[in-house]
Amino acid sequence: MRAKGHNVYTLVRGLLAAVFLMLLLFSCGDDQVCEDVTANDLRIGFYETGEGGQAWTVIDSLREGSPDRPDEDIFEKIYSVSSLELPLNPSEDTSRFLLDFFTHTDTMTVSYRREKQLISVECGFTMFFEITGVSHTSNRITSISIPVDYVTNNLDEHFKVYITVTGDNGL
Repeated sequence: MRAKGHNVYTLVRGLLAAVFLMLLLFSCGDDQVCEDVTANDLRIGFYETGEGGQAWTVIDSLREGSPDRPDEDIFEKIYSVSSLELPLNPSEDTSRFLLDFFTHTDTMTVSYRREKQLISVECGFTMFFEITGVSHTSNRITSISIPVDYVTNNLDEHFKVYITVTGDNGL
């Protein structure tokens, strides 16, 4: 009898070890999933202001960077831009962005509160941001509205950036 009980115990132990190994393998799966849920960029859309009111627009070309590092572009040059995703600094309470429309340049400063969030054991922590304010120069930007003031890992548009239409073939 004792030998049979020992075999059942060994079998159960083996099954538990196999289940544990399978769970371990599945939990260390695709790192892309973790990157998708931990990337919390500020999403902005461009809108034109003018005689026709306020309408969504496409900018012919744009160069975006940091005024603190003017020689380093986050994006070298972008064509046909209607929206941008900008990374907020997770170790500061403000981020500044240089928006170079090639005919005019504006600086946008975003203030926020940081909030560390646990995504999962596999993915670890991420940073959520609560927007507390935005300021900008007014060379091309006329105003900025904030329809969603909480930056998380969803796809909401956080800022609507209103720009003036120039006479040189649109924007």
